[in-house]
Amino acid sequence: MQIPMGLRLTPIVLVLLAGNAFAQGGDRAAILALMQQAFDAVSSGNPDDWRAIQLAEGTSISFRPSPSGNSGKMRMRMTTNEAEAVSAGETDGNHENIERWTSDPTIMIRGPIAAVWGEYEYWIDGEFSHCGIDSVQLANVKGEWKIANWVWTVEKDNCPTDPSG
Repeated sequence: MQIPMGLRLTPIVLVLLAGNAFAQGGDRAAILALMQQAFDAVSSGNPDDWRAIQLAEGTSISFRPSPSGNSGKMRMRMTTNEAEAVSAGETDGNHENIERWTSDPTIMIRGPIAAVWGEYEYWIDGEFSHCGIDSVQLANVKGEWKIANWVWTVEKDNCPTDPSG
Protein backbone atom coordinates (compact mmCIF):
# COMPACT_ATOMS: atom_id res chain seq x y z
CA MET A 1 0.00 0.00 0.00
CA GLN A 2 1.35 3.40 -0.93
CA ILE A 3 1.06 6.05 1.75
CA PRO A 4 0.26 9.58 0.53
CA MET A 5 3.01 12.14 1.00
CA GLY A 6 2.56 14.19 4.12
CA LEU A 7 0.66 11.47 5.96
CA ARG A 8 2.37 10.75 9.23
CA LEU A 9 2.41 7.19 10.52
CA THR A 10 0.93 7.99 13.88
CA PRO A 11 -0.12 5.10 16.11
CA ILE A 12 -3.76 5.52 15.07
CA VAL A 13 -2.85 5.36 11.34
CA LEU A 14 -0.76 2.24 11.96
CA VAL A 15 -3.68 0.59 13.77
CA LEU A 16 -6.02 1.42 10.88
CA LEU A 17 -3.58 0.05 8.31
CA ALA A 18 -3.05 -3.13 10.33
CA GLY A 19 -6.81 -3.54 10.77
CA ASN A 20 -7.34 -3.31 6.99
CA ALA A 21 -4.66 -5.94 6.36
CA PHE A 22 -6.24 -8.22 8.97
CA ALA A 23 -9.69 -7.77 7.42
CA GLN A 24 -8.32 -8.70 4.00
CA GLY A 25 -6.57 -11.74 5.52
CA GLY A 26 -9.74 -12.74 7.37
CA ASP A 27 -11.81 -12.35 4.21
CA ARG A 28 -9.26 -14.35 2.22
CA ALA A 29 -9.44 -17.21 4.72
CA ALA A 30 -13.26 -17.07 4.69
CA ILE A 31 -13.30 -17.12 0.88
CA LEU A 32 -10.92 -20.08 0.72
CA ALA A 33 -13.13 -21.89 3.27
CA LEU A 34 -16.20 -21.11 1.15
CA MET A 35 -14.50 -22.50 -1.95
CA GLN A 36 -13.62 -25.66 -0.02
CA GLN A 37 -17.30 -25.94 0.92
CA ALA A 38 -18.11 -25.70 -2.79
CA PHE A 39 -15.67 -28.50 -3.60
CA ASP A 40 -17.21 -30.52 -0.75
CA ALA A 41 -20.65 -29.89 -2.30
CA VAL A 42 -19.31 -31.30 -5.58
CA SER A 43 -18.39 -34.44 -3.66
CA SER A 44 -21.65 -34.72 -1.74
CA GLY A 45 -24.00 -34.09 -4.65
CA ASN A 46 -26.46 -32.67 -2.09
CA PRO A 47 -28.36 -29.63 -3.44
CA ASP A 48 -28.74 -28.27 0.11
CA ASP A 49 -24.93 -28.09 0.41
CA TRP A 50 -24.98 -25.81 -2.65
CA ARG A 51 -27.91 -23.74 -1.42
CA ALA A 52 -26.05 -22.97 1.80
CA ILE A 53 -23.17 -21.26 -0.01
CA GLN A 54 -24.59 -19.54 -3.07
CA LEU A 55 -27.16 -17.01 -4.21
CA ALA A 56 -29.96 -18.92 -5.97
CA GLU A 57 -30.43 -16.09 -8.48
CA GLY A 58 -26.80 -16.15 -9.58
CA THR A 59 -25.50 -17.88 -12.67
CA SER A 60 -23.51 -21.00 -13.38
CA ILE A 61 -21.82 -21.01 -16.79
CA SER A 62 -19.64 -23.77 -18.17
CA PHE A 63 -17.63 -23.95 -21.37
CA ARG A 64 -17.15 -27.51 -22.62
CA PRO A 65 -15.62 -29.04 -25.72
CA SER A 66 -18.05 -29.06 -28.64
CA PRO A 67 -19.18 -32.38 -30.05
CA SER A 68 -16.72 -34.07 -32.41
CA GLY A 69 -16.04 -32.27 -35.65
CA ASN A 70 -15.64 -28.86 -34.02
CA SER A 71 -12.05 -29.17 -32.84
CA GLY A 72 -11.01 -26.38 -30.52
CA LYS A 73 -14.51 -24.95 -30.18
CA MET A 74 -16.28 -24.69 -26.83
CA ARG A 75 -20.00 -24.74 -26.22
CA MET A 76 -21.51 -22.67 -23.43
CA ARG A 77 -24.12 -23.90 -20.97
CA MET A 78 -25.75 -21.31 -18.70
CA THR A 79 -28.23 -21.83 -15.88
CA THR A 80 -29.16 -20.36 -12.52
CA ASN A 81 -27.26 -21.45 -9.44
CA GLU A 82 -30.45 -23.05 -8.12
CA ALA A 83 -30.97 -25.10 -11.29
CA GLU A 84 -27.30 -26.17 -11.15
CA ALA A 85 -27.75 -27.30 -7.52
CA VAL A 86 -30.78 -29.40 -8.47
CA SER A 87 -28.91 -30.86 -11.45
CA ALA A 88 -25.92 -31.77 -9.25
CA GLY A 89 -28.24 -33.65 -6.91
CA GLU A 90 -29.69 -35.62 -9.80
CA THR A 91 -26.38 -36.67 -11.34
CA ASP A 92 -23.38 -36.13 -9.07
CA GLY A 93 -24.76 -38.13 -6.16
CA ASN A 94 -24.34 -41.33 -8.17
CA HIS A 95 -20.55 -40.98 -8.41
CA GLU A 96 -17.55 -40.10 -6.30
CA ASN A 97 -16.63 -36.62 -7.58
CA ILE A 98 -13.57 -34.72 -6.45
CA GLU A 99 -12.70 -31.20 -7.51
CA ARG A 100 -9.61 -29.47 -6.17
CA TRP A 101 -7.25 -26.62 -6.90
CA THR A 102 -4.02 -27.54 -8.68
CA SER A 103 -2.33 -24.35 -7.46
CA ASP A 104 -3.18 -21.47 -5.17
CA PRO A 105 -6.06 -19.47 -6.66
CA THR A 106 -5.89 -15.73 -7.14
CA ILE A 107 -8.28 -13.88 -4.84
CA MET A 108 -9.22 -10.23 -5.24
CA ILE A 109 -11.33 -8.45 -2.62
CA ARG A 110 -12.77 -4.98 -2.50
CA GLY A 111 -15.42 -4.19 0.02
CA PRO A 112 -18.41 -6.51 -0.37
CA ILE A 113 -17.26 -8.15 -3.62
CA ALA A 114 -14.55 -10.65 -4.40
CA ALA A 115 -13.31 -12.75 -7.28
CA VAL A 116 -11.54 -16.11 -7.23
CA TRP A 117 -9.63 -17.43 -10.26
CA GLY A 118 -7.77 -20.72 -10.27
CA GLU A 119 -6.90 -23.91 -12.08
CA TYR A 120 -8.64 -27.08 -10.95
CA GLU A 121 -8.74 -30.78 -11.66
CA TYR A 122 -11.78 -33.06 -11.54
CA TRP A 123 -11.90 -36.78 -10.75
CA ILE A 124 -14.86 -39.15 -11.12
CA ASP A 125 -14.86 -42.51 -9.33
CA GLY A 126 -11.10 -42.31 -8.78
CA GLU A 127 -10.27 -41.57 -12.42
CA PHE A 128 -9.02 -38.28 -13.80
CA SER A 129 -11.80 -36.62 -15.83
CA HIS A 130 -10.69 -33.12 -16.80
CA CYS A 131 -9.10 -29.86 -15.75
CA GLY A 132 -10.00 -26.24 -16.25
CA ILE A 133 -10.32 -22.77 -14.82
CA ASP A 134 -12.80 -21.73 -12.14
CA SER A 135 -13.76 -18.05 -12.12
CA VAL A 136 -16.03 -17.29 -9.19
CA GLN A 137 -17.62 -13.99 -8.21
CA LEU A 138 -18.61 -13.60 -4.58
CA ALA A 139 -20.79 -11.18 -2.64
CA ASN A 140 -20.68 -10.49 1.07
CA VAL A 141 -24.31 -10.69 2.18
CA LYS A 142 -25.07 -9.79 5.79
CA GLY A 143 -21.45 -10.47 6.77
CA GLU A 144 -21.21 -13.83 4.99
CA TRP A 145 -19.50 -14.59 1.67
CA LYS A 146 -21.76 -16.25 -0.92
CA ILE A 147 -21.14 -17.45 -4.46
CA ALA A 148 -22.93 -15.11 -6.84
CA ASN A 149 -21.70 -16.41 -10.21
CA TRP A 150 -19.49 -19.30 -11.22
CA VAL A 151 -17.93 -19.68 -14.67
CA TRP A 152 -15.68 -22.62 -15.52
CA THR A 153 -14.06 -24.46 -18.38
CA VAL A 154 -14.04 -28.21 -18.89
CA GLU A 155 -10.82 -29.12 -20.66
CA LYS A 156 -9.84 -32.64 -21.66
CA ASP A 157 -6.50 -31.93 -23.35
CA ASN A 158 -3.21 -30.55 -22.04
CA CYS A 159 -4.13 -30.89 -18.37
CA PRO A 160 -0.96 -30.42 -16.34
CA THR A 161 -2.09 -32.87 -13.63
CA ASP A 162 -3.48 -35.59 -15.92
CA PRO A 163 -1.72 -38.77 -14.72
CA SER A 164 -1.84 -40.24 -18.24
CA GLY A 165 0.23 -37.32 -19.52
